[in-house]
This record gives sequence, structure tokens and C-alpha cells, in this order.
Amino acid sequence: MKSMNMTCKTGICLVLAGMMLVGCGLSDTPPVSVTIKKSDEGVATTEVAKADGNTGDKPGATVAAGGSADLVGVVLFDGTPPNLPPIIAMGAEVKDKTVCSATAVPDESLVVDPASKGIQNVFVYLEKAPAGATPIPPPEKQIFDQKGCKFIPHAMIVRTKLPLPVLSDDAVGHNTHTNPVRQSGINGAVSANDRVGALKIIYSKSEQNPFSVTCDVHTWMKAYHLPLDHGFAAVTNEKGEFSIKGLPPGTHTLKVWHESGNALERSLKVTIPAKEPLTLKYNAAKFGK
Repeated sequence: MKSMNMTCKTGICLVLAGMMLVGCGLSDTPPVSVTIKKSDEGVATTEVAKADGNTGDKPGATVAAGGSADLVGVVLFDGTPPNLPPIIAMGAEVKDKTVCSATAVPDESLVVDPASKGIQNVFVYLEKAPAGATPIPPPEKQIFDQKGCKFIPHAMIVRTKLPLPVLSDDAVGHNTHTNPVRQSGINGAVSANDRVGALKIIYSKSEQNPFSVTCDVHTWMKAYHLPLDHGFAAVTNEKGEFSIKGLPPGTHTLKVWHESGNALERSLKVTIPAKEPLTLKYNAAKFGK
């Protein structure tokens, strides 16, 4: 995509290349220009316009200079989503049957919303906090739970150096076994019906990619954690939607990761502010389904 040159009589014009999506089968967005100018009151603002000069009225069209903007988007399944049977059928003969197969345990390795085709549990994140960004405060609390012999949530971003209590709503014991790469894992017991969280996980370092968390007692149980020392990251919801808040203007590199496809995107370049929401589509071959 060729860049577009602009000349401003007042203020400073910066030209940003439109967002390019590599390997996703999506076309480039039109070129975007960012104009920084001062109002009559002397307040600097940033106005975003496409090549046709229209700023529009969608979110992200205007942000404070030196401020930030949110990146919103959706991850979609391209094609007919697979219909995965439960990992554990209701009433199946498994360990601790009265609890673990009282209801079916779903296969969460690829969860796709039938209506929107949004893919749940996709990690979208910056590996490092962007330069000049205002730090995002850590969550007031973070909890890792289990019920019906299933981890909740299935995919989770965990802030480093903060305790992550491991709870259980099951009337049987579990254990939680983490498998990080850059730091030592833990393998701790979780008592039945522990609603306090006697076991607490603390990740000291950020990881480059999510890793599995398992239960050695009930071997089908699996979740994924991504410890980060910043908040510029998200996990897609049941409709495949995500939002990364507070990104400073400029070009940023995203990683997109899913347990069945691993690195869907290793270095996806996005430009902030973005005129349109980011849409990513992947077909069954990406997930080995």
C-alpha cells in the first residue's frame, strides 16, 4: 500500500498506513491520515480521516493528542464450525463420577458461536507494553475456579506478581498443575469445596505465549494462562469479540493465539487510532479440525 502525503497550514500532519492484515485473507483498509491541530482554546486534538477526507462518527475517529484509543475487534470462524462432542458424556464412568459426569463436560478446544461464528478463548495481546502508554491498573482481584470438573475460565490473562487464588466448587479434591516456559510451574492440591483459595498462584514473569494448566487427578481438565506485566491484552468472549484499551497512537504489533491453532498471528501490525473494528477470519485448517 502506498502512503499518502499531506500538507497542513496549521498544525502537524502525520500519515499512517492503514491497517494491514497479513495471512488472514482480508483486504487492506484505506489509507488513514492523522492531523494534530490546535483549537481556538489551544487544546490539541487528533483527527483521523480516510483518504476521502471523511472523519465519520464512529468510535476511534477522534482522540486527545498524546492520549490513547481502544482497539476493538472480532475473531471469526470462516466456514462451517465443527460440532465437537463432549469430552466427558453425562453419566460416563470416570473418576469421581458423581461430580465429574453429573453433567457433560464440553470440549472447549474450539468454541464457535453458531450465530455470529465468533471464536471464543482467543488471546489477542501485545507482548510488551507500548512505549509512552499510560499503564493500565491491575484488576482488583483475579480468580481461577473449577466446577463440574472443569476449569473456569478456560482461557485467562493473569497479571504478574499478583496472587491468583485457585477455588473449587466441587465436592471432590483437585490439583492444579501449571506449565509455564520462562518460570517454574506449580503443582498444588485443591481441597473439595474450597471457596477461599488456599492455593495461590503467583507468576513472577511475563510469558511469550499462553501455556496449559491441567489437573493430574482428572486428566481431561485443561485451561490456558497467559501471565503479562501489563494490561494491553484481551481474550475473546462468546461472540469472538475483544477490546484492548488505552493504546497510544501509532503502529503496534499484536500476537493472536489459540490453543488449537497456536500462533494464528505472530506479528500483526495495527495502526491506532483505527477507523474500523479489526476483523480476523480463520478456517478449519488453522485449527486442525
